[in-house]
Amino acid sequence: MANHSFIVGDAGGTGTQWRIVKDGNISQFETVGFNAYTHSIEELKESIKDTFGREIVLDIPTYLYAAGIDTDNQAMVAKASLADLFGKNVSTHNDLLGVARSLCGKEAGNVCIIGTGANACFYDGELVNKVSASLGYVLGDEASGAYLGKKLLKGIFRNQLSSEIIEAFQNQYGITSHEVIQRIYDQPRPNHFLASFAPFIFEHRNRLDIYELVSSSINDFFDAFFFETRHAEMPFHFSGSIAFHFSDLLREVGTDRGFIIKNIVQSPISGLVLYHQQYD
Repeated sequence: MANHSFIVGDAGGTGTQWRIVKDGNISQFETVGFNAYTHSIEELKESIKDTFGREIVLDIPTYLYAAGIDTDNQAMVAKASLADLFGKNVSTHNDLLGVARSLCGKEAGNVCIIGTGANACFYDGELVNKVSASLGYVLGDEASGAYLGKKLLKGIFRNQLSSEIIEAFQNQYGITSHEVIQRIYDQPRPNHFLASFAPFIFEHRNRLDIYELVSSSINDFFDAFFFETRHAEMPFHFSGSIAFHFSDLLREVGTDRGFIIKNIVQSPISGLVLYHQQYD
């Protein structure tokens, strides 16, 4: 039914993309990000009120796909809280299911997110099945913005990168290792701080040491999530800012490993609108 009404949101650590569909007309909004492990749902609700609260139609189907909604309890807590804004017809899901529905529809495939954080699953056309634990930015999130930032900072302050890169970094940021440590341990959302260096990495991606930093991180991603060969013959689909901006390297590394790399998008929100128009 292409003309029915619904609201859909895709939330990551950095931001949440929203689409309000009313009888075929689509409005778009962006609010603060949300991760069930690291963010407050109340902060998201306040951002929704400030950004598009007047546009909400109570009790039309509302779907939120968000990072960190990994358990039934997390889904219920988010659903109950958002019901204050949207009414009773709210569904909350893991962001991997959102990417899967957006990029695969009802077809099976390997579905991956590489943005501020990283995650992956096998999608059978209906359900997502985790292939390995993400483990967050401290233990995992391979190839994510936080992971790249961590590798960059280690290379800078241990003098493991070229002098040209170190000089360019200090000219742009002018920070010491002590200031970095203070920022990571004393301020909120250290993963966002680490990921904030991704634009510098992108700017210098054609230099050999940065190229190797990124390509090795992508290999780390595949090693972490697809170290077993189950479903390896199925196509791979990616969403997220890092996957999108480094898509050439992602395709290169994936193809070298014998994988079929299909869709790479920055955000799944457009595909989610089409999915719910088609299948609801």
